[in-house]
Formats: sequence, C-alpha cells, structure tokens
Amino acid sequence: MQDPVVFQNHGQKIFGMLHIPESPRKPPFPALVMLHGFTGHKIEPHQLFVKAARRFASEGILALRFDFRGCGESEGNFEELTIEGEISDVLKALEFVRGRGDVRKERVALLGMSLGGAAAASVAGMQEAEIRCLVLWAAVADPKRVFDAKATPEIVRHFGTRPIHDYHGNALSQSFLDELFAFNPLERVRSYTGPVAIYHGDDDKSVSPDDALLYEEVLSGRGPVELHMIRGSGHTFASLEWERELIDATAGFLAHHL
Repeated sequence: MQDPVVFQNHGQKIFGMLHIPESPRKPPFPALVMLHGFTGHKIEPHQLFVKAARRFASEGILALRFDFRGCGESEGNFEELTIEGEISDVLKALEFVRGRGDVRKERVALLGMSLGGAAAASVAGMQEAEIRCLVLWAAVADPKRVFDAKATPEIVRHFGTRPIHDYHGNALSQSFLDELFAFNPLERVRSYTGPVAIYHGDDDKSVSPDDALLYEEVLSGRGPVELHMIRGSGHTFASLEWERELIDATAGFLAHHL
C-alpha cells in the first residue's frame, strides 16, 4: 500500500511517499528511510526508488521516500539548498517515521544514493540517530572530486564570484558549493558501528567507484561491512539487470540486518 505523506521542517512542507506492508505482514514493521541524490527526487531515474520501496514493503519493511526541501515537490527553492539542511530533513524524516504506531522504533535504517548517500552516512554517524543499518548506493565520499568531475565550465569560470550559478537549469548557490568543499562524510560516518552495505557501479563516471572503497576502508573493523560492485553499471544502475541485482542484494541485506 502506498500513502502520500507530508511532514515539516523549519516551517516548510516536505512531501513523501510511504510504502506500507500489507497482509499477511503485521505491524509493527521495521522501517527504511530513502534519500535521493543531488538534483534528484523521491522517484529517481527509471523509477529506481519506487521499484525498490515496493520490493522492500512486499518483504515487510515500511519504506519512506521523500523530496528534500527545495527538491521535487517539497517546499523551498533549490537555491536555498544546503547540506546541513538536507541532514536536518533526514532527522525530521526519522522522527516522522518513528512517530508512527506501526513502526518498530529501534529497527530503522537509512538508504542514500549519491549525495544522499553522503547525507545518510553523516546521519548514521550521529549517535542520537540510532540507525540500525546503513545502505549506500553510489554514495559520494569525496565531494571535491565529484565537483571537479561534474562542474560546468560556467561554474568553474565564475566560481567564488557569483552568488548563484546555473547548473543545468538549477539555481545552485555559491554557499552550497563552499559548504560542499568543507563537507567530509567519511569523518562523520567514522563513529558508526552498525551493519553497512555499499553498492556501486564499476563504470560510474559521476561518482568514482573509489568512493565505495573509501567507505569500506573507514568502516571496516567497526561493524559488518559488505561491498558489492555491480559490473558494467553506471551511476544510476540504469538497466533492468543492474537494478535487479542492486535491489535483490539490498533486500537480502535488509532481511538479515534490519
């Protein structure tokens, strides 16, 4: 069953979709909060988040996918987007999910894709977030390297001299870029000791597969860590074979650890 939901952060509405397990599954359910990538939304390319959330719900996991403020259908403007704002949205999403009567509050996981993966890792490293397990899909570990790979010539030319840049039709603030350069998700996740699954396409041109290795290196020895490279896949796992491999492996990890 799917239910559209709305919760708030800093007076702005955040729009999401809940996927709730149906009979014979009975509440309370373990829960998963899903975080989209930069310039993305709660559906993601080729409906990846929709397909995954439906699969997880069919296996007894309540899943929430939502748009960060300034993205998708949520309130706010993209030019106001900040990394700390996204992290704040994640904490509100966790609070919203745990406030439901049909959720097992001690069994809540995070899944993040791309920059959403960096946000997920950062929140997992916060003791108060009490994350049961963490899933990273093509997650950013080195923001500076990603910027160097994806920055447009216009942004490079005017970096530091304009308050707003045109990033493929998105109003991207210089403040966001300054924050991005100081952002270190590897340091923030370092204190996390729960189970982690890291999935990355070995042909990812947007976020280097080396970022997956960086997460594995930082987290190994602190808790169970699984690294799964999907052969031939690019950044968004954009084939039926790659997405099936990704979703199957993630569902298996969650069934074991969540």
